[in-house]
Amino acid sequence: MESSFDKQQMSEWLKEVLPNALEECKVPKPEDEVIIVYEVNRLFDWVKINRLKRNYPNSIIVPFVTEHLTYSTGIAIELALPALLIKPLQKSKFLRIVKKLYTSYQEKKASTLTMLELSQQVSQQHTSPFREAFLKRLIRGEIDNEQEIIQSASFLSTNCIPNIVFLIQGYIDGANKKAVPHDASSSITTVFRQHFAEKASLSFLHFERYLLLLMRIPTDYNSFKHWTEGEACLLEVIETLKRDCSIHLFMGVGGVFQDAMQVKESYSQARKARRKPPIHNIHIRYYEDLTKHEQLQKAIQYIEEHYDEQLTIRDVAKYINFSPTHFSRLFKKETGRNFVDYVAYTRIIKTLPFLRKYDYTIEKISSTCGFNTPNYYSLTFKKYVGISPTDYRNTTEILFK
Repeated sequence: MESSFDKQQMSEWLKEVLPNALEECKVPKPEDEVIIVYEVNRLFDWVKINRLKRNYPNSIIVPFVTEHLTYSTGIAIELALPALLIKPLQKSKFLRIVKKLYTSYQEKKASTLTMLELSQQVSQQHTSPFREAFLKRLIRGEIDNEQEIIQSASFLSTNCIPNIVFLIQGYIDGANKKAVPHDASSSITTVFRQHFAEKASLSFLHFERYLLLLMRIPTDYNSFKHWTEGEACLLEVIETLKRDCSIHLFMGVGGVFQDAMQVKESYSQARKARRKPPIHNIHIRYYEDLTKHEQLQKAIQYIEEHYDEQLTIRDVAKYINFSPTHFSRLFKKETGRNFVDYVAYTRIIKTLPFLRKYDYTIEKISSTCGFNTPNYYSLTFKKYVGISPTDYRNTTEILFK
């Protein structure tokens, strides 16, 4: 405040009405909960108040507006400020506002605790709810300031904050004579932890109907595919679960983001990757393998919208104004599959809900999804998935709830 008189007067009034209840804070820290009274003598001071509001998110900002700028007080409403003082300062109005703010602060403090405060009141072995809540907010994009990342240190160490997300689905093959686990989710997380012990920090979330694996891979790698040891472990996990537990996993893998607040992008990428045909391994689909070529993206969208029609390479090439020869060569280069394989795999993906959720016959499913005959559908399904449509229908989807 520019006026030392006004500041002195406020201090004396505060001591009268709230003796020993408040103390003056010279330089507050960003995480502190304080009341900041800021004098507005120029229009630009409102910009400074907005900056204070961002820098001190836990504090109460009270503008003290000079007479000739009273016309600008509507800005206080736009900034959602809880109180406003106007010169010349009147003792009764000032104390009424102070009491209101103080009461509100006390009520808030009594009824709510921050995640950090809550976590500090329980022992470390019982902090998983805080860890889970934090990670869910992270992948939803609800954490937008570094302060929350810093506060998470009480229940999630820095070297455990994830930088990549895997979206996992799966089914149990009940026809397999080997032991079928009672708790598939527990079996999956156990095998992952066994194989990645001492290699990477892992966290698991049941999110919607999926299982999310949030991993922190070594910062030397900007892609999981480049981490040879990690990819080898992932393949071992998949084979171990299939061999020992009759669990078949299928996952989309997002990109690596070292900035914790960008991990939500890895989750979004993992979702997109999971819906696309894989290149080499049916169990894993990397987002970075998806084509970034705009014209081919249009072609893929066209295939997904017209999969139930008799698509030809000439039709799709014509749609994006490419010659069939050039389109065929570029399509294979960008997607890792030739056109016929890609269309067939897309159609198979579209049939999965019909096999899992409805009692449609194989004949009806094959005709609905663009296959010429039920026999061709069954042969194609087994070629890519490894089992027949009927056998797949008899498996049990793992619902991660």
